[in-house]
Amino acid sequence: MALSEQVRKGERTRAALIRAAIVRFASEGFNRVSLTDIARDVGVSPTAVYRYFPDKEALFEASVDADAEALVAVARDALNRDVDGSLLELLGSLAAGLVTAARAHPLVARVLAGADIMTPARILALPTLAVFRSELAELLALGQSVGAVRRDLDAAEAALGLETVVLNHVGYLVASATTESHEPDARWAAVVGLLDAALRPLSGAVPPAESRDGEARPR
Repeated sequence: MALSEQVRKGERTRAALIRAAIVRFASEGFNRVSLTDIARDVGVSPTAVYRYFPDKEALFEASVDADAEALVAVARDALNRDVDGSLLELLGSLAAGLVTAARAHPLVARVLAGADIMTPARILALPTLAVFRSELAELLALGQSVGAVRRDLDAAEAALGLETVVLNHVGYLVASATTESHEPDARWAAVVGLLDAALRPLSGAVPPAESRDGEARPR
């Protein structure tokens, strides 16, 4: 077998293990699933799993990351919509879309609802979310360049904060089996109001990198 074909076969096997793991972990939870179960579903030996993942936890994280790709796609779509500058409408639409997507992807829904082993820090460290967070930071930086977002904010930190708030809210909605697809509740509206106030430029504020006469100032 040529090396390139071996590589493709390995990639197919790894992908098959992740697909099988998503189904198993979603229906049974982390603790009740064994690597032997997943290997049997794919038709490989249990030892073959270790060629691709060092342990069950690594396979679990890879499976959650793969399942989270659908939620990130929903988030990208929501951020591309025109909501007339309303952060409340944007984040409300985003949260509702993520809840709907999570119901179609029960593994990531379990994790966001706190039903399995991943801590919030490990969820935010997932590669799929890290890529999306960098895209969100770029969007915020663009907002800063046109004066829609405060220029003294660190775009990457602001993106992390926004993502954390939205994911926590989605986890709450999934865990409580409710949606926010229509009018948001007062608590969520208050949180978004604070975010909006934190992001918007202060009226009449001078950009921190410039003085009033337009000359650069030391930071």
